[in-house]
Amino acid sequence: MSRRVWTLLIILVLLISVVAGCGSTPEPTQAPEPTAPPPTQAAQPTEAAPPEEAAKLILATTTSTQDSGLLDYLLPDFQDEYNIQVEVIAVGTGQAIALGEDGNADVLLVHARSREDAFMDAGHGVRREDVMYNDFVIVGPPDDPAGIQGMKKATRALEEIAKAEAPFVSRGDDSGTHTKEKSIWAEAGIEPAGDWYISAGQGMGAVLTMADEQEAYTLTDRATYLARTLEGTDLVILVEGDPILFNPYGVIAVNPEKSPEINNALANQFIDWLVSLPTQEKIAEFGVTEFGAPLFTSDSAAWRQAQGSGEQPAGDFALRITGPAQEIAWTEDDLKAMDTLDVDYTGKDGTVTTYTGVPMKSLLELASAGEGATLVLVAGDGYTAEIALADVQSCDSCIVAFDPEGGLRSVLPEQSGKVQVKGLVEIQIQGGAPAEMPAGGIPENAALKITGNVSQEIGWLEEDVRAMETMEAESTNKQGETSTYTGVSINKLLEMAGPAAGATAVVFVADDGYTAEATLAEVQGCADCIVSFRNQGGFSIVMPGFPGSLQVKGVIEIQVK
Repeated sequence: MSRRVWTLLIILVLLISVVAGCGSTPEPTQAPEPTAPPPTQAAQPTEAAPPEEAAKLILATTTSTQDSGLLDYLLPDFQDEYNIQVEVIAVGTGQAIALGEDGNADVLLVHARSREDAFMDAGHGVRREDVMYNDFVIVGPPDDPAGIQGMKKATRALEEIAKAEAPFVSRGDDSGTHTKEKSIWAEAGIEPAGDWYISAGQGMGAVLTMADEQEAYTLTDRATYLARTLEGTDLVILVEGDPILFNPYGVIAVNPEKSPEINNALANQFIDWLVSLPTQEKIAEFGVTEFGAPLFTSDSAAWRQAQGSGEQPAGDFALRITGPAQEIAWTEDDLKAMDTLDVDYTGKDGTVTTYTGVPMKSLLELASAGEGATLVLVAGDGYTAEIALADVQSCDSCIVAFDPEGGLRSVLPEQSGKVQVKGLVEIQIQGGAPAEMPAGGIPENAALKITGNVSQEIGWLEEDVRAMETMEAESTNKQGETSTYTGVSINKLLEMAGPAAGATAVVFVADDGYTAEATLAEVQGCADCIVSFRNQGGFSIVMPGFPGSLQVKGVIEIQVK
């Protein structure tokens, strides 16, 4: 009721009182009783205030976080707790990063570490945090026409796919997965092209559907593949566990100077929530019910500290050194057990950081690197950087360091920032003069050796084998395709070592640890069995007419038993 109506009512009551008093016997005078003040507007019932409108945060992310179901699992908690509406733009990592560069997103959640670092170095981002990791796998049809099942090296698997021209569906969308795939092709020395190589330009879920329909191979993150198995797929995991397939995810706050529309406060609030222990615990539980194991491994700094570890695993081994003759690998515990030293490194911003690690030249001595070689430092996300072996050998303060944020990194003071590789998983030795022949007949950098039950163990550098008398052999693969190979007779090499009396078997050992065994009699009875030369360097065993398991690629040793 309005204030004016209340006033009229009060006046009317007073008039009635006056009239009544004129016609009655006067009563003793009494003090007037206090009257209640007229009701105010605030005393009237009011409608509830409308709820506060939710703030909006734009998250640009990779399709794997969407297709795996992770975002649907996590984001409702954040939105409900903070009354923030998250607008998700799920694209490839390259497109997500471009959105950040253009100021069209507040925060990024992506998985291409070298590109993330470049984004930060260019000033497009103001904060980056580790979030989680999983791994990539190579999947394909169950009948595996390229014969890659169980291979330990992703590069070898892609070599075989290309050789067989088996259908391969590529993301082709500049995503983190596409970036990883391209880096593996490059390491294999192959530029894929032809009708068998299909560039989809699609997200991970769509690519898995295409590969399934076309009975093709593809590279996928494990989480999206496993999520897809719940919907039904014939694709199976064929290659896994290579350190190069390690797949870390990071979250980045976009520089608010990119656009006045960027909400940096919300971006940081989201990052704080994502890396917090409660959210990391939820990530660690995602997928456990369906698959018996999480689809992602939590990896924020707070999570690692709570678990009592700063380590960031990258496969069975933390670091490998590979070369034309041999491979050597260590776990992080192996490296920490070695003699270490502290090194100060000054970053581009002038900040000095002290790192602890193992002298790089000590590791290279264990791997017997030849003089004049070039080192290729390989990160877990496929980033590579080159440096001359001589520059490292003359550097007492160059180390493989234990990164405080987890994993390993190269720290090479006074060298270019490009060779300060974060997430280091491999050091490749390329080229260089051969090592001298030691006593025993096997060079330190032998590309091929014969050992075991022989008159003398013997080994050769690759150029020594290629300088021998060669022959050609034809071999037919599972698809009925015949190829001609050039190499050196296995029997000629065995004769040089001299199998001892009582020897009965030959074991071929590959550079990835794969082995295959045949009887000595079978090998000696095969006139066209050869150690063939590979285009990318190294050797393979070609045994026409024998099972495919004996056609060993990357052979480095022949053991006589």
